Amino acid sequence: MKMPWKRKEEKKDGSLFDVDVKAKRIEGVETLKASRLAALALEHCRDILAACPQRMAGSASSRTAAHMIRDILADQSDDCLITSVRCDERGYMGCLRLIAICAPVMLILCWIGFPSIALLVALLSSLYLWNVFFLCRPTRRILERRVDMTNVHATIEPEGEARHTIVFSAHHDSARMMNVPPGDRNAMLLSLYAPLVHFIVLAMTSLSLFVSEVFSGDLLRFNLPPLSMGVLLALLTISAPLHWRLFTLVGGQCSPGAGDNLVSCAILCTLARYFHWRKEGGHGLEDTRLVFASFDGEECGLCGSNAWYGSHRDLCRDAVVLNIDSPLRASDLVVLTKDVNGLVDLSSSLAGEVCQVAGSMGYEVRTGSLPLMGGASDAASAARAGLEAVTLMGIPLSGAASDIIHTKEDTLDKLDQHTLEEVVSICIKFVESRAGSLEDTEDAKAPALQDQSRRFSLR
Repeated sequence: MKMPWKRKEEKKDGSLFDVDVKAKRIEGVETLKASRLAALALEHCRDILAACPQRMAGSASSRTAAHMIRDILADQSDDCLITSVRCDERGYMGCLRLIAICAPVMLILCWIGFPSIALLVALLSSLYLWNVFFLCRPTRRILERRVDMTNVHATIEPEGEARHTIVFSAHHDSARMMNVPPGDRNAMLLSLYAPLVHFIVLAMTSLSLFVSEVFSGDLLRFNLPPLSMGVLLALLTISAPLHWRLFTLVGGQCSPGAGDNLVSCAILCTLARYFHWRKEGGHGLEDTRLVFASFDGEECGLCGSNAWYGSHRDLCRDAVVLNIDSPLRASDLVVLTKDVNGLVDLSSSLAGEVCQVAGSMGYEVRTGSLPLMGGASDAASAARAGLEAVTLMGIPLSGAASDIIHTKEDTLDKLDQHTLEEVVSICIKFVESRAGSLEDTEDAKAPALQDQSRRFSLR
């Protein structure tokens, strides 16, 4: 009996990838039946979504999704492997709850004359928040619930020796939903930004009281704050209930995550299908290995990709990485050059190369960066591993499209097949362009190395 996600595999490859003769006339470029590839990606996404409607990182549903992706990739690659890593799913968003707990404690300490301890609490919690939430670097906690996060990757080897590697990546876990109405900016302001500002003001107040007590000699003694600081503390105390909204901001339910980011995993499957078909037909890449990797734990601090790049250094040596995330609208396609809240640099040269490839096909793709509080993508894990990496994203930072991300509205009907066609076409053209340029470079180098009469100088 065929599993549900394998019932659509009976089509003949020849019909799926027939060349559009009319399209060949456009700039002399042989284009693909990208619409059929996009339709196949939608089918894969629909099948996995039906079996795994919510895929919290490390959950049984997320593992099932990884195994379904593995079953698809296994038939379209030379090698396919499931790996797992034990991480704490709650640690990433748990930073916000830590701030919500520390703020009332700091208020009490300031009222009873121990601002030095309040300041220490502020410093430690701020460092933890910055490291885990803003920089997406996992930190071991004393009390943590570690779960198995499942990654899957497949490889297609070249016809000859593998000298270059291109990695396509995405993530199959879906995000926890926020307990605010989608698109309600005021609710988000009161639930996230206002409590963080309150915490910053409280930390500065603790510092002022600490300095005052150092000069007055009342350090670490029970005392009441001065009148002027008492008024400020009273205002901070009155507004302290804001932190309850921060504590309850993240809910227990997950988004369906069709656009963010299950459809990107489906795109990886169609890319593998295409290049496997090319190789089976005797038109594989000469010396470029292709890797297709789907990660778990992206939504909780890049846990899966951090572990995967750390344990697959040999496979990814000198690789370039094109990560695909939230390809919702063609008009919003952007190649990121800064990731992780704008704090991690991605490859500007690679971003320019992807944009140039897209432009040669008539697609408008620009470069951009994630702003502070804009989140992170798995390309950052590759960049931190020393690889050239970028993320191709199709979502604006504000507006109706971005309002569905991390909500129950992120469903299959929100996906746009035309956008998927563009993304698939760009990825395939990028491989063909880069592999061709690398082969031309190698051909150009060979005569120069064999010509002993040539002399070279370093500049």
